[in-house]
Amino acid sequence: MNVALLVAPPVVSPQREVPDILPDIAFGVVGICTFVLYLAAIRRGYLDKRSTLPVFAACANVAWEVTYAFIYPIDPMMRTILYFWLPLNLVLLFQAVRYGRKDFGRMSARLFGWMVAGFSAFAFTFIVAATREFGDDEGVYTTVFVVVLMESLFLVTLWVRRSTEGQTMYIAVVKTLIDASGGVALIAWYPDRWLLHQMIAAELILDAVYIVALYRQFRAEGASPWRKF
Repeated sequence: MNVALLVAPPVVSPQREVPDILPDIAFGVVGICTFVLYLAAIRRGYLDKRSTLPVFAACANVAWEVTYAFIYPIDPMMRTILYFWLPLNLVLLFQAVRYGRKDFGRMSARLFGWMVAGFSAFAFTFIVAATREFGDDEGVYTTVFVVVLMESLFLVTLWVRRSTEGQTMYIAVVKTLIDASGGVALIAWYPDRWLLHQMIAAELILDAVYIVALYRQFRAEGASPWRKF
């Protein structure tokens, strides 16, 4: 057995040198597609009167963006992007709070409000603590933790609703493109971080399963999967 393979690289190991064009293109796709995704999700949420983002995912997204915009500011270009993303994510969080209780059966409005507040506090403190513990000021690990949570919640929400309300195939495909593009750049930068690779693989598997499940739900409703925007 090659013992060297079992020696863990430091969490804060420096990025591997790769041609600038790779991360520039990958994160350019992430930035543009995320902006488009947020706008599409907000539009669909108001049209269907249902939250597009699962409520816990919306809480975690806002916590992540606040952390790296203000608490552990990341590089200036990405921080500028966060200033554009955050207001849109706050609208998505508002929609999740306004419409999200429909996904929790007979839960009272008061209990739902406390649950959202409690999870928001947990998500924010978790991301700050994880950044400190891992020495990961770039938010690499917290990003994949949040994304895996979010993709899992999309599947759970679809199962709970048994409906395509609040969702479109285009949103499903765009978020998969975002995860794949970001994953390519992160793996190129950090080829020895196995946990990171595992989480990226989990993101893409969950994305693929969700696309198939959503497509089948459209068919079960007798609707064209690609006519709903």
